[in-house]
Amino acid sequence: MAQRMDLNTILSLAQSALDMGQVQAACEFYEVGLAQYPNSAEIFEAYAEIMMHFVQDPDRARQMLQHAINVCPNEGHVKYLNMAQLVTGREALDCYRRSYEILINELGRARKKKQQKVIRRTIASVRCGAAELFLTDLCDEPEAEQECETNINDANFYCDDSVEVHQLRGSLRLSQQRNDEARDSLRRAVELTHSLGEEYQPTLNSKVELGKLLMQVDATDAFRFLLEVLQFDDSNAYVWFLLGESARLRKRYHDAARLLKHSRIRASAMSDSAEALGDIDKAIMVLVEEMGGTDAVMAIPNMDHPNPIALLEPEEDGDEDEKEAEWEPASDDDDNNDA
Repeated sequence: MAQRMDLNTILSLAQSALDMGQVQAACEFYEVGLAQYPNSAEIFEAYAEIMMHFVQDPDRARQMLQHAINVCPNEGHVKYLNMAQLVTGREALDCYRRSYEILINELGRARKKKQQKVIRRTIASVRCGAAELFLTDLCDEPEAEQECETNINDANFYCDDSVEVHQLRGSLRLSQQRNDEARDSLRRAVELTHSLGEEYQPTLNSKVELGKLLMQVDATDAFRFLLEVLQFDDSNAYVWFLLGESARLRKRYHDAARLLKHSRIRASAMSDSAEALGDIDKAIMVLVEEMGGTDAVMAIPNMDHPNPIALLEPEEDGDEDEKEAEWEPASDDDDNNDA
């Protein structure tokens, strides 16, 4: 009879295989682990993450997470967060609630300040997840606005320097048409992206969404921030598109035309580009109309320039809104005040 392998050894071997990009090998280690430890919440939870992020099998991931929850319902908050990504509505909300309860218990047991800080930041993220549900899946619930507000305030209590908290508050304020407050929250979120360490930075997609939200209240600030985001992935057609739209909102029509055309070229190279190209073409039509017709657009020089950023119109002094901005622009081409 084969000797049973230590559980931690199995988990370590599977993670090492995954780190080397050997997804199938990691799955095989977990299968061996489940054969030997059929009630291991750790294996079910780790295996589910592979199903979610690498195999793209949400049904199997959900089954594995449910097994982990059944085996160990009162310990380990991550499985509830993962499950929340695979379900909707009240079911997802309940997952966030269970994760929150476990984290509160962990916070009560934590003795080191560094550990407490990490847990508090995680609690804030969990509360933001619940708040976002009331802006999306549960937005038609009669108490949605108040529940969203409560969760955001709670998140801010546990961690007031979270980009996610201030970005989400800005999104809520936009939905409430409280644009000045939205601008303040979104600007604070941008400030935090400049001051926080790498481990606390939001994802690239989240930063793109932050720029998109900021466009609704301050196109100049949005343009400057999106220039920063572009530095992380200058092949991202959507960021080029948002830059073009921000330039149009600023009435920087030459910049907008070049940026939108460049975004279209980028989008055309994508494998699934139909929807993106449709959005870009609609934006170009709006730009043409605002400029007074196709002749005005055709007269713009250097429309085929490979780097539209190098041709950005110079900024001019005197814009009061620009004076309120509290960060330096990312590009040397955008380092003065706006007209």
